[in-house]
Amino acid sequence: MNQLYRALHMPPGRLLRKLTGEKEIYTIAVRPVPTAEGAEPLPALGAAPYTQLPGREGFWFADPLLFRHGGARYLFAEAMDLATGKGRIEVCQLFDDGTATEWQTALEEEFHLSFPTVFDWNGETWMIPESGSDHSLRLYRCREFPTQWELVQRFAVDAELCDAILVDRKADALTLLCSETKPDNQLYVRWRRFTLCKTRPQPEPLPGTEPPEPTDEPFELLPDEVFHLQHREFDLVSRNAGPLFVLGEQVIHPTQVSTTVDYGVYLQFSARRGNSEVPLCAALPQSVRIQGLDTKDIIGIHTYCRDDHLEVIDARYLTKVNTNS
Repeated sequence: MNQLYRALHMPPGRLLRKLTGEKEIYTIAVRPVPTAEGAEPLPALGAAPYTQLPGREGFWFADPLLFRHGGARYLFAEAMDLATGKGRIEVCQLFDDGTATEWQTALEEEFHLSFPTVFDWNGETWMIPESGSDHSLRLYRCREFPTQWELVQRFAVDAELCDAILVDRKADALTLLCSETKPDNQLYVRWRRFTLCKTRPQPEPLPGTEPPEPTDEPFELLPDEVFHLQHREFDLVSRNAGPLFVLGEQVIHPTQVSTTVDYGVYLQFSARRGNSEVPLCAALPQSVRIQGLDTKDIIGIHTYCRDDHLEVIDARYLTKVNTNS
């Protein structure tokens, strides 16, 4: 995205604030799942405000993901170092009352990491973070929860993929849904689905032929069929905004909606219907309240996750920041 083009199409008030030194940063906020009669079950309207989780000077936090381990609730997230412009994965324990322990580094590489998808599979805990700047999908296994992770395998891919989520999990394979960014304008994305499976045994070589080279790669990544026929082409809505979750009897898919000049402006919630999805509602910046933030400062609602007790979002807002860590 050409930054001059974006600036020329930015709302005048926001442009003025940025010219006077304010920056766009993210915060993570949490609230109890609404239970009052008539309360909107998704964060589109009303209900109680969210409370920001404590951050750390020199960083902002985004891409929250809830994960249960040993009876406790943990929150994994991207921690962006404002001094270097590079993200890493950090984790804290999150309690039922919305309070949290201090953030700890879980995973860091020489390149940017974000959107940590953490899951249990075959008796072990795994992570697939966004590593699009490395043009790869990477599978990590937890050695000591929650801060010790080892790279099991790097899969080189032919595009910059972001925000991978699980859409199916079987003993011998995972189905991943990623968003592929358009090379000349990363606001535009389209779905890419893959199967990550255990490496299949090599067949016996035909008589008189050389056997194939042995491989020590435990898994292989296979392109899968197109996911949702209405999203074959690049658009502004086909970007995951958090894991699938069940609400009532429906599987809900949160996605990000961008504009032609602005990234991650609001959330769209859709219900899966076979090979398609039906939009349910949207969470717009002006309809989400976060304690300590003025509504007029919030310019984007970006990621969402929930469990039975809490729901968590991140929000993009304008403020003065100190980039020194």
